[in-house]
Amino acid sequence: MKLNKLAFASLLVVVCGTAFAEPGHGCDKAKFDKANWQEHRLEHFEKHQERLHTILQLSSTQENAWKSYQAQIKPQDKAEHPDMAELSKLNTLQRLDKMEAWDKERDTRQAERAKAVRSFYAQLNDAQKKAFDENAFPQHEGPHHGGPRHEK
Repeated sequence: MKLNKLAFASLLVVVCGTAFAEPGHGCDKAKFDKANWQEHRLEHFEKHQERLHTILQLSSTQENAWKSYQAQIKPQDKAEHPDMAELSKLNTLQRLDKMEAWDKERDTRQAERAKAVRSFYAQLNDAQKKAFDENAFPQHEGPHHGGPRHEK
């Protein structure tokens, strides 16, 4: 009798393990396309901004501020990242100089984005500010960020 229970338990482990190993389950790391990650990022950004626009229910007088805000916060293209092949050809001090310059550029872009957010936020009424606070910068909770996934 114990042998039958052991055989059944072994079979159950094999079947369950196979189910979890099937494509389409898990975090889909195998489906990540490094060549098109920027397009995916931009698509995600645009969908989020469309949802935010709907939630905010902007008046016609606020639309120009929204358009300006959108133009200023849109993600940069792939060129914003340092070329690792170029960096590998440099000595340590040259790499440090390049990385510091890149950090300054990134900090400048971040300051410009913050200024755009502040400017747009000033155009919102109290209810819109509350909605913006809750939806503009979603907390990316999930298995890799310490909580459940946000709804799609």
